[in-house]
Amino acid sequence: MAGVVLGLDLLWGLVEGSTGRLAYGLVDEPAHLATCAVALLALLALGSQLPARFVAAALIASVAIDLDHIPGYLGWDWMAGSLARPYSHSLLLVAVFAGLALLSRNRKLRLASLGLAFGVSMHLLRDLATGPGVPLAWPVSSEIVSTPYAVFAGSLALMIGAAATPRLLAPGRRLGPAIPFAALLLAFAAALPIHSAVARTVSIGAYIPGGDQNPALIDDFDAQMGHETAMVLSYKEWSQEPFEHDQLEGIWDHGAVPLITWEPWDVSLPSIARGSYDGYLWDSARAAAEWDKPLMVRFGQEMNGDWFPWGGHPAAYKAAWRHIVRIFNRAGADKVRWVWTPYVNSRNGQLPFTSYYPGEKWVDWAGLDVINWGNAFPWRTFIEITGDSYRQLRDLTAKPIILAETGSGEQGGSKARWVSAMLRQNIPHMKQVRAVAFWSKQDPRGDLRIDSSSAALEALRGALGRPLYGASRRALLRTPARLGH
Repeated sequence: MAGVVLGLDLLWGLVEGSTGRLAYGLVDEPAHLATCAVALLALLALGSQLPARFVAAALIASVAIDLDHIPGYLGWDWMAGSLARPYSHSLLLVAVFAGLALLSRNRKLRLASLGLAFGVSMHLLRDLATGPGVPLAWPVSSEIVSTPYAVFAGSLALMIGAAATPRLLAPGRRLGPAIPFAALLLAFAAALPIHSAVARTVSIGAYIPGGDQNPALIDDFDAQMGHETAMVLSYKEWSQEPFEHDQLEGIWDHGAVPLITWEPWDVSLPSIARGSYDGYLWDSARAAAEWDKPLMVRFGQEMNGDWFPWGGHPAAYKAAWRHIVRIFNRAGADKVRWVWTPYVNSRNGQLPFTSYYPGEKWVDWAGLDVINWGNAFPWRTFIEITGDSYRQLRDLTAKPIILAETGSGEQGGSKARWVSAMLRQNIPHMKQVRAVAFWSKQDPRGDLRIDSSSAALEALRGALGRPLYGASRRALLRTPARLGH
């Protein structure tokens, strides 16, 4: 039974963030059910009396609690408000069932209530380690807490050990419902080394047309979005000065990190690697060093596609990238964060990107550009577009991940549901994603503006109210250099 739980958890780790709700249920719910079954077996071995009504209620509750996610799937907030998890994923629900058991004079109702309390507690124990955390103390506190997976695995091992041990109590001795509650308390005692904060935060940024030259547009955008941007994208061609101090200061003064997309138009990648443009590169590197504030630079985005002249040349691309980074390092531009972002491997896997990766030494952030154009293109959900590519990227690198150009058009489906599902259901399970930037522009291929419709804007504002998306510029800059797998 322990192997079933651990095996399902391993499978969960492989598929999370890259599958739909059906696969979540096929993997996650059996693991919850098996966790509860392990705990019940341990109680039996310890000599506890477990009537069938108690056992049935516990097993049902261990999976039925996830029905509280349904309102969120439908875009309704009344079960979660601004939290990343439903209110009922807390000890309050355990207390309600325990209170019913204490107050009830009906034995059948009492046993069922005890079983429900136990099943919910076992579900929460696993969620603390395998999910995005739970609002354990709600309504006293809305803080999302989690615990290392090792704590859960250790608790599981203790329960298995108890189940495999001969009965420690005298033959025939029965302790009634006391043992289930003792086990419940021990389980949560094991979960005490919690992270007393959100397990992670995701910074929100945007491409705001003209925002680098007119910073007032950043304030207008933030007011419209109901959220402060932590990064602001801009685009510079190779013939331009990429780091104009007045533009960088304008973005910085509005609380955001500049994210410069540096596009090598009208030059060849081999010529960059050979040093033909070293004068331009040294001037740019010195300008970045002189500004002396953190700066994110994204060179030659979507290099795995065929729509940019720098696309389709993995060896030349990597050589050019490394040459540029070397010069910036030598110039003392050590506050530049290098951001590598291919396009998602769409077109049925015809846009592979792993061969373009410059290497861990040369990259600070890895990422993807994710657009659901709609209109003349097939409508696809966020997870259909991104799931496989996220898993490939996660396997490729331990760097934090940014979705650097993200958005959806309006034609072909519901943009509001697309945005809501991305932020409420998908991103929370993509644990290496630490930043999302919306490409808020009206394009001939699709209207990607955040306010392309009132429904889309409302969905965005509602989802961004969750604690997961509360990261500021400071939190963005403090993102660990490596997140592991």
